[in-house]
Amino acid sequence: MGKSKNPATGEGFLGEIMVHKLSRAVGVVDSVTQAQAGWPPQIALKLPDGTVIKGRLSDFRAPSGNERAKILPA
Repeated sequence: MGKSKNPATGEGFLGEIMVHKLSRAVGVVDSVTQAQAGWPPQIALKLPDGTVIKGRLSDFRAPSGNERAKILPA
């Protein structure tokens, strides 16, 4: 069974590979601040070089096969 993800609250995204829509940076979700009182979920994406990009969940998307290969070891 796969992980269940809830985009409304941000639950289940920790450890997932995501892509920042604007910069196209690929990384792993390092932390999730779950949605509360009408605020959208916030995530922190850790890139392979160690930097972190923070933003709303809507600022990120699922990776394509080529983008996923950049993160996963061969």
